[in-house]
Amino acid sequence: MSDHKYVTMENVLEADDWGLIINENGDLKGLYIPAGKDDSEVPVAIQTICEKYFGVNWMHEDVFDERITLH
Repeated sequence: MSDHKYVTMENVLEADDWGLIINENGDLKGLYIPAGKDDSEVPVAIQTICEKYFGVNWMHEDVFDERITLH
């Protein structure tokens, strides 16, 4: 049995970090947005990952449907 140190997201993320929240099935569940930012400022690298692997269309007005949450 390995010794894993579990930490909370609050302890890991820096104030300007973004994060993808993926469920156990590998589906995109949410996008963590740092305080003071909004979904119009998502970095290009994150947009590319979301487009390529999760089928997100950033040109659509409702980028995230009811299954995906912005945090």
